[in-house]
Formats: sequence, C-alpha cells, structure tokens
Amino acid sequence: MIDLTYIIVIVVALLVFLWVAVLRRGRYDETAAAVAFPPDACEYLVRLPNRALLDSCLSAEDVDFAVMLRSRMLLRLLLQERRRLALAWLRETRREAARLYRLHVRLVRHAAELRPLDETKLIAAVGLFLMLHALMMGTVSLYGPFRTRRFLTSLRLLAGVLSRLGGRIADSIGPAMIPSVGASGVR
Repeated sequence: MIDLTYIIVIVVALLVFLWVAVLRRGRYDETAAAVAFPPDACEYLVRLPNRALLDSCLSAEDVDFAVMLRSRMLLRLLLQERRRLALAWLRETRREAARLYRLHVRLVRHAAELRPLDETKLIAAVGLFLMLHALMMGTVSLYGPFRTRRFLTSLRLLAGVLSRLGGRIADSIGPAMIPSVGASGVR
C-alpha cells in the first residue's frame, strides 16, 4: 500500500510540474509575440507612482491626531497601514523600473549601433537602483516610513553641510596654491 501511495504522490507532483511548465510556456509565447510586434506608444511612457500621493499618505498630521486621541491601538493600526502603503509604493516603483529596463533590453536587442560603455553604465545604474531599493525596503520594514523619512531628511541636510564645507575649503585654497604643470613637469 505504501508503494501505491508513493506512486500517486509522484504522479501528482509530475502533473503539477507539467501544469506549471505549460503556464510558463504561455508567458514565453506572449513575450515572443511582444518582441515580434513593435510596442505600443503608451508602453514608452514612464508610469511611476505619484510622489504627492505618498507624501500625503505619510503626513505627520495624521500621526499627531492619532497621538492626541491617546489610543495605542489606533496609532499602531495607523503606523502599520502607513508602512504597508510605503512598501507598496516602493514595490510599484521597482516594478516600473524593471518594466522600463525590460523595454530597453527588448528594443536594443537588434540595435546596430550599440555602445557597450553606455550599456555598462545603464547596468550599473540599474544595479545601484536595486541596491538602494532593497535598502529602502529594509529600512521601511524595520523602522517604519516616518523614522525613515526623518533619517533621510537628516542625511540630506548633512550632505548639504558637507558640500558647502567642501566648497569653502576649495575656495580658501585659491589658484596660487595649486601647482601648475608645465612642459618639464610640476613647478
């Protein structure tokens, strides 16, 4: 009886794998059809999620109102929903970036004047975006969108301070202190 059970389990598993393979093949056929026919004009448009919507969803007034009501359960629910909204916005942004990259790959697949340096720069930019996206997803998941926003704001302010300081240092050096390069070397 145990041998019959193993056979049934193996047959069911094979049927499931076959079913998944058929579904995936249908997707590849759709992709092949999309490559054969030129993309629609609307496919070239960038459809990023609305940033103003995210800003209004993450407004501090709602949190202040929930704190004023002194309901821990309401505040927890509000923070959970805001975290869910921020993560959904980040996922949608990643999905759109991946769609645009796939569109680019599909369009340059048969390009005659492909420049490898530009493609390498694009791959590096996509990799940097994916790395920052993963960092943002992790930060929002762990600390929530409000703490992440405060952290990024303070980071942006710090970068501005460092930039101004670097500019002041460069201005204080002056052109007389920079060595000039002549025909015989440094003077």
